[in-house]
Amino acid sequence: LTFHARNIPTISLESYLLRILKYCPTTNEVFLSLLVYFDRMSKLAEEATGRTFVIDSFNVHRLVIAGVTVASKFFSDVFYTNSRYAKVGGLPQPELNQLELQFLLLNDFRLVISSEEMQRYAEQLIVF
Repeated sequence: LTFHARNIPTISLESYLLRILKYCPTTNEVFLSLLVYFDRMSKLAEEATGRTFVIDSFNVHRLVIAGVTVASKFFSDVFYTNSRYAKVGGLPQPELNQLELQFLLLNDFRLVISSEEMQRYAEQLIVF
């Protein structure tokens, strides 16, 4: 519920990703890692609750900005402040801080992705 917005954002997901890339440039690895983290969140939620973790129009933008914030800090030596990610993502900073913590909890704080796993996801993305 933390990620669920009251309304569907008016900005498309593609435009949102481009906005993040424009104002908080980062590597492709950061964006690709989101797919891995989203899959892990789904699996962990299923194991813990028996329920599916649904990614939809009400939560995907918040999941993306929280994920980019977390992954940028993990993968990059240089990253931006939460206030900048919040501004770019269209959220108040305290809300992004909470989303960041929830994102970490939903991933069981496991952020390491092997190069083999990253490669598999990259190949699947190309096929898709």
